[in-house]
Amino acid sequence: MLRFSTIWLLLAAALSCGTARAGDELPISKQQAERVGIETSPLEKQPAAAGLSFPGKIAVPPDRSRLMNAPLGGRIERLLVRIDTVVKAGDLLAEIQSPALANAQAEYLVAYNKERLLKTNLDRETQLAPYGAVTRKQVIVTQSEYEQAKATAAERRQALLHVGMTEDAVEKLAATQKLDPRLTLIAPIDGVVLESPTTPGQTVEALALVFKLAQLAPLWVEIQVPALRADEFAVGARVTLRGHDCVGKVVSIGSSVEPTSQTVIVRAEFDEPDPDLRPGQIVEAQIAPLTSGSAEWRVHSGAMVRRGKDAFVFVQTDGGFVATPVKIREELPQFAVVSGSFRGDERIAVRGIAALKGAWQGLGGVE
Repeated sequence: MLRFSTIWLLLAAALSCGTARAGDELPISKQQAERVGIETSPLEKQPAAAGLSFPGKIAVPPDRSRLMNAPLGGRIERLLVRIDTVVKAGDLLAEIQSPALANAQAEYLVAYNKERLLKTNLDRETQLAPYGAVTRKQVIVTQSEYEQAKATAAERRQALLHVGMTEDAVEKLAATQKLDPRLTLIAPIDGVVLESPTTPGQTVEALALVFKLAQLAPLWVEIQVPALRADEFAVGARVTLRGHDCVGKVVSIGSSVEPTSQTVIVRAEFDEPDPDLRPGQIVEAQIAPLTSGSAEWRVHSGAMVRRGKDAFVFVQTDGGFVATPVKIREELPQFAVVSGSFRGDERIAVRGIAALKGAWQGLGGVE
């Protein structure tokens, strides 16, 4: 019986000198193939639908959600809405008793009253200056102090507006000179309450989350697509969800790969999602590829050979085998999904790949 290395030498000698190119036929007889242990099997077609279905998660687009934080620390007095409550822009959501707000109001009143006093002094001195009752230098000093007080009052006023007081409330504070430590949270958008981690009577710090609001139309689906398939899709591609009567489109394709799962996030937007779709829900998404209807094939991982970044399978011919390039669409431990220029009735080598690869590359025997 011929040794394996001898058979390999015979295969290499049957080829022209040098490394064969893709598409070149390796002239191998049936007897040689049997001696080396080369076995073949038919190509197995991959159903297109299964290859284009991927898991996804429902998410709220960033511009459709709002975090309602406590602008200042205090005690939750009232929560007027709860999780899943539908709210309108302008609705009162909560009241907080905030000593920090009372302190900010007091600082504003000090600055506001000082501004008014200096304005009165400036007006009086400006009227008396022409008669020599007040020096020009004194008018200039008072003018400077007034401008500084005016700027401070404006700053304090803006601070109150920033923590949620309205223009009318600030005007009322200035008119009544009475502090009101109640801090109100007002809904900035129409939406639904998704989160509410606080309870009445709870003390919260500044910027603590009180509510998370979201608009549930449109919605995103963040689809996990194998990295090897990401280039099959384009922005604008049609997306459907299994079991749901709604259609969306791809709005972005991730530029990075998740290290553990080796997937790329493809985001699809649904302008009119089904009412039963909720943020965080897992769904099965189907994306229309760029080349809809192109055939794909399942190939055992051991049947492929690599040359750099390229992959090949050995297709059986009447006189031997031809190294045929394939494009890997998805790679799993046991098999890969590939596309290539196949008719569909080919047989490919599934055993004895090492001998074929050596003959193809012109390596000769191995002692």
